[in-house]
Amino acid sequence: MELAEPAPQSILDQDLYKFCMQQAVLEHYPDVVVEYGFINRDPSMRFNQAAFTQLQKDIAHMEHTTATNKDIEYLKHTCPYLSAEYLQFLASYRFNPTVDIACSLDEMGALELKIMGKWTQVILYEIPLLSMISSAYFSHVDTDWNYTGQLEKITAKGLQLVDASCEFAEFGTRRRRDFKTQNMVVCALSQLHCGPGQCIGTSNVYLARKYNMKPVGTVGHEWTMAIAALEGTYENGNSLALRKWHATFKGSLGIALTDTFGTTAFFANFDRQLASLYAGVRHDSGDPFQFIERVHAHYTKIGISPATKTIVFSDGLDPEKAIRVRKYCAKYAVNCSFGIGTNFTNDFLCASDPTKQSKAANIVIKLLKCGDKYCVKLSDVTSKHTGDACEVERAQTSLTRLGLLD
Repeated sequence: MELAEPAPQSILDQDLYKFCMQQAVLEHYPDVVVEYGFINRDPSMRFNQAAFTQLQKDIAHMEHTTATNKDIEYLKHTCPYLSAEYLQFLASYRFNPTVDIACSLDEMGALELKIMGKWTQVILYEIPLLSMISSAYFSHVDTDWNYTGQLEKITAKGLQLVDASCEFAEFGTRRRRDFKTQNMVVCALSQLHCGPGQCIGTSNVYLARKYNMKPVGTVGHEWTMAIAALEGTYENGNSLALRKWHATFKGSLGIALTDTFGTTAFFANFDRQLASLYAGVRHDSGDPFQFIERVHAHYTKIGISPATKTIVFSDGLDPEKAIRVRKYCAKYAVNCSFGIGTNFTNDFLCASDPTKQSKAANIVIKLLKCGDKYCVKLSDVTSKHTGDACEVERAQTSLTRLGLLD
């Protein structure tokens, strides 16, 4: 296997939405203490000591990663929705992994990782850590793969989407096999010809700057999870989160995430006033075709033309699925765009047998607690529910009793 290209020691090697959420947290909940936990959805993914040692080394190096003057100037001119107060905070921000992160490997090779501290301090760890975990695993455990054909593959995928009139962005930082892969992917997408569709950007701010692309992003589930926990309401958690987000960004970054507590609870909160403030919604779990129908029906019911809104799809997409979804959106006259992650940055074949797929990692880091309150997510796919089991059950019971959970 070829040697991986080391990730840059840049604070911008990060998804845009994390900086945006850090600003919102700084404004609304600056003193809240939180806890995140690592979740491996594939129990067969086990680490060896070499991988764990690399991960420990990479985590330790984070203390040297800071925002440079060049980084702050770039964000100031490229992302005008990031406030001067926030950029001043980011300029002095420092990772403190020795204090904030607890990481261990058990005798069976299962990785355990917790992040604890002030929300404003620890919110930026998630994406870099997931990238490091994947890179360590594929450098030292699963090494039956190589980069052969990757450039041709991503170019073909990009052209397929462009020619099918799809607008799409690269969302692969958290799921990338390693930095070299994502760098190759974004470079190739930046060079695609213009057509009926287009690549509209990348979530990775460092690569957006490197290849003169637009950094793009929406908002993460943790924003709504935390607010529902802190404010003590699953019934109105979505609307509170949406209003606080709009108060910070005044209409910028106006795509609403719909599946933190299931789409039924979301649409019950997404009244005409809120729907008018937001440019559209994001689909991240469940059947995308049923979702299109529900979005069309909801906008129509509240007196808003669906043709004036956009659905951003980001759940397990590949070009073929995105193209089918785009055609269905056209049937309902709804605008759409696509965020594609794993299929762009972790789609490999086994080197020993190129007829077999090299399995991508299926890992997440989720918010577990805010202060002494448990945080949960009730996805539209039950297997993606996360959080303390008793609190998940309590949230389900509460929303079901109100008729807000399918």
